[in-house]
Amino acid sequence: MKLSSNFLRDARKLLGRIRYTRGTLPVITHILATPDATGTTLAVTDLDHWLETRADAQPEPNDPAAFLIPAGAMVAATRADKNTTVTFTLRGGKKRQVLHVSAQCGGIQVESTHPTLDVAEFPARPTVIGTSTSVPAYTMESLAVVAGCASTDETRYVLNGVLFTPDDGGTLVATDGRRLGSAPALVPPVPFILATAAVHVLAHPDFTGQGAEITVSEAADDLTVAIRSGNHLLVSKTIAGDYPNYRQVIPHLVPELVTIAGDRRPGVIAWLRALPDTRDAVRLSWEKRGQLTLTRTTESSGTAVLRVPVEIHGNPPVIAFNPRFLADALEIGSTLCLSDGLTPGVCRHPSGRFCLIMPCRITGEVADVGGEKADHAPAMAA
Repeated sequence: MKLSSNFLRDARKLLGRIRYTRGTLPVITHILATPDATGTTLAVTDLDHWLETRADAQPEPNDPAAFLIPAGAMVAATRADKNTTVTFTLRGGKKRQVLHVSAQCGGIQVESTHPTLDVAEFPARPTVIGTSTSVPAYTMESLAVVAGCASTDETRYVLNGVLFTPDDGGTLVATDGRRLGSAPALVPPVPFILATAAVHVLAHPDFTGQGAEITVSEAADDLTVAIRSGNHLLVSKTIAGDYPNYRQVIPHLVPELVTIAGDRRPGVIAWLRALPDTRDAVRLSWEKRGQLTLTRTTESSGTAVLRVPVEIHGNPPVIAFNPRFLADALEIGSTLCLSDGLTPGVCRHPSGRFCLIMPCRITGEVADVGGEKADHAPAMAA
């Protein structure tokens, strides 16, 4: 079989988002190559997810027989020069097969041989039968935006993903109990929770750059979704369980608004992410009208202060947040809505997406800029 080195390089980047090389079964550490009359499909699986990509154009006709590409052979193939052709040749019998790879590297033809396994041992591609929904590119882009708020705590398994719900006209929700990201989106009529590993795949430009078709299986006891975007397909199991009632933690009245100008926001986010330790809170205060002062004090690194011009409506309270959480929230929205120092703050975007973050308690003399200490407020009910 002959394939373009450019396609192989792009395919390796996408397929690598599934950690198939860490599989416990030797066969799933391989890539399934399936050529046919009109193109070639490369696929990987970790048993919970199936990911494939396809090349429609081929340099020349290929043998239609499928075979497995070991990880080492894929590495050798992707070292080939750009705009060249890589040749794969399968040799040997079923009990002892080797894959011969021939590629041009630096203008020199390089060949290598890699042990491989019988293609019959590879798991079958999952079949998802159900209702399909076409979603715009905005849905996939919003998914990547809110996904950072999902929990990574394995003991809170139901929160280790993003909720797709048709409520309120379609919504994406992710939370870890201390922050909550939400975005309006066109989603299937059947709610489901997509695991973070699958969301990570969908954050690749091959999925975010265009619309997609989402198919949800009809089997309620084993809910599986298939997401196809162009020549790329992801089939994933969903997270079983009931998602918490996220609406009960969203403040209904947040009259004090602070908007950071679009050209200032990247600098604020960069400053927050550069702080050396995220365990200490950043205090937001308003010493001058039209100015936000962010203060961070630690025993080890002293005091760091950033002053930013902002547009203020009302009288926002002095409040403190975890710097990493605040940076993530500002990635989602630039308008900070506050009611008091203990109520969650909400960063909103004109598109309707928002991020809710729990504040940190401020103790000590508030009048001493940076002199107070902060601890985290209780997590959200979720």
